[in-house]
Amino acid sequence: MIHTDALPPLVQEFCKVTRLPHDPFAKAFLNRCRSRTIKVNGRFYKYFQSGSGPTVLLVHGLHANLGSMVTLAEELLRQGFRVVLFDVTGHGEALGETADPVGIRALMRGMYDRITDLHAVICHSLGGLWALSAWHGGMNARALISISSPSSMLFIAEKFAELTGLTVNQFQELSGQLEASFGTDLWTAYSPREVVKAIDVPGLIIHGSDDEYVPPGHAGELQAGWSRSRLELVEGGGHFEIMESPQVRSIVTAYLREVI
Repeated sequence: MIHTDALPPLVQEFCKVTRLPHDPFAKAFLNRCRSRTIKVNGRFYKYFQSGSGPTVLLVHGLHANLGSMVTLAEELLRQGFRVVLFDVTGHGEALGETADPVGIRALMRGMYDRITDLHAVICHSLGGLWALSAWHGGMNARALISISSPSSMLFIAEKFAELTGLTVNQFQELSGQLEASFGTDLWTAYSPREVVKAIDVPGLIIHGSDDEYVPPGHAGELQAGWSRSRLELVEGGGHFEIMESPQVRSIVTAYLREVI
């Protein structure tokens, strides 16, 4: 875990999280779940589980919290699955102040190792980058479903530069600081399109045709390197709205029944 104060200012800004509290819908769902605690790098994180049957871990994206996965979780419960949800470092009610990729990868691996009967991982947006960067050989998950995920860490850095108005020189400075902070292999170790080349599990890639944050081309890049993947393009689907789509819920549950 890298302390926030140890990061250069540009990297601190890059990793900054807009923390959102759980809304009433998410709180009502969590009240029906069993809570557990996991310790990673000296910090305690809470996760929630409900149901019985094949276990599915749900991973939310940046500037969100586990509440963004609740609608899908409820559908999975109705279909006879067991669901596990948690807030990523710095999000929702989780400890931390930043979306430090090294710290989040450690938390993800801790979750993978804690859930010994994990059948599938479903991730949304930047959660796909986090979930894939944490994949390791000892995992027993049988499938991964990526929804609206970016295909590379470089895209995330470029998007940040665009939104914050960085100059070319400032972007080069940011890139160097990111490598110094998180390793020179940052651009491959945290890029889904590279990671999928080495994982031997089937995957489902879902992306909205009208995604305004992560262009649909990222789904194609991800599929190109993932030999056992399938791509479903949801017509009219936006980046966040897609998580509330009945069509997506049907696609996800049908796929899980097929592979598990």
